Amino acid sequence: GCLACCVASLAMGGKQSRTGLGFQGNLANTLVGHNDVVLHCTFSPNGKLLATCSGDRTVMIWDLKSMKLKTQLKEHEDEVTATSFSNDSSLLISSSRDKRVILWDAKTWKHLQKARKHQASILHCAFSPEDKTVFATASSDKTVGLWKIDSEENAMARRELAGHKDVVFQVCFSPDNLFLASCSNDQSIIIWNRSSRKRVGKLRDPYSRVLTCQFSPDSTFIAAVVDGERVRIWNTLVGEVVNVLEGHHIEPIICCCFSPDGSFIVTGAGDKTYAVWDAKAVHAGPIYHARAHDSWVQSVAFSPDGKYLATTSSDKKVKLWI
Repeated sequence: GCLACCVASLAMGGKQSRTGLGFQGNLANTLVGHNDVVLHCTFSPNGKLLATCSGDRTVMIWDLKSMKLKTQLKEHEDEVTATSFSNDSSLLISSSRDKRVILWDAKTWKHLQKARKHQASILHCAFSPEDKTVFATASSDKTVGLWKIDSEENAMARRELAGHKDVVFQVCFSPDNLFLASCSNDQSIIIWNRSSRKRVGKLRDPYSRVLTCQFSPDSTFIAAVVDGERVRIWNTLVGEVVNVLEGHHIEPIICCCFSPDGSFIVTGAGDKTYAVWDAKAVHAGPIYHARAHDSWVQSVAFSPDGKYLATTSSDKKVKLWI
């Protein structure tokens, strides 16, 4: 069917939008600069910047007003796997396969601290949504790191959260800042109490490794990419799967994210496309599905106001959609 008709009729665009996103799926800009696969992207909470990181070992910071490259950060010695901004947009952390996490000043772009405390590649990092001194890391060494930044001592202390039996792919804090979730090759998501660091829940997939995890904006649900085949959505209060998004992508699903109001989930896949799904529509197909890149879509992220959807790809490009 006609995608434009779908979008118009299914309320993603224009004034009828149930989400207030007003998202139409139009390409606003293509950001070119990385020399290798762009693995991850994240918006600053103030909506002014987009950080992208790549197999080329760099982080690029883009100004969303001018759509120009603001700066390039070059301290890592291997591919940079993820970045995350602090809640006040003043700090950035980056993680890498070089086993290091680097803390950056998001005004001067000087590195403030570096730490190598994991025994293997760091695959993901995430700042606490409420505390700019706390962040988490996921590592191939099977552990989760919960870090505390001490700016006076110029140090970063790490507490190890052990519980996974295999590589930990991602970490995410619940927006209410009560919990931390981590997902792993061991087919599970572990939910940790952020302050006590105790394990308070475990969500298991009976068949497959869990590649990504993200809390919904209201902290009630977790969406997770399961071995590339589907996205499972768990209700974290009862620990049960309440929805599954599957089909329509003809290559593995790589990534997913919630829209800022939690109404929609976007998936990106190896088939060069992204798809938009109604988060509450059980066993329904996507309401919008479009070609985005010339190679695998590696990450998807909404800007805080829902205006932009960013996609990154193995084609070395970053695209912004409105």
